[in-house]
Amino acid sequence: MTGLPIGGTLLALAGLTLFGTLIGLAVATPVFLICSPVIVPASLAIAFAVTAFLSSGLVGLTGLTSLSWFARYLRMATEEVPGQLEEATGYVGQKTKEVGQEIQRKAQETKP
Repeated sequence: MTGLPIGGTLLALAGLTLFGTLIGLAVATPVFLICSPVIVPASLAIAFAVTAFLSSGLVGLTGLTSLSWFARYLRMATEEVPGQLEEATGYVGQKTKEVGQEIQRKAQETKP
């Protein structure tokens, strides 16, 4: 019951909007036909300009994203390098110690 008046009102408003749009189109169509040699190139130029502007913005955003990723990659790499250097130093030290012990063992075996 309450939906009928609201729906009817909205339907009437939609009809008025459609009627106003059709009248506006009937009035504007001759103007568009007369001015179309100016309107079409102008609208194409505006469309191309907007496309170029958006494309340049996306390329700039892609560049900033790439630089941000590269900076994060460098930061992570520089944080991992000291730990890797310590690990490599410990490995070289251990290998040196093992080689020294092996040399001592062979030297003792060759002694009469």
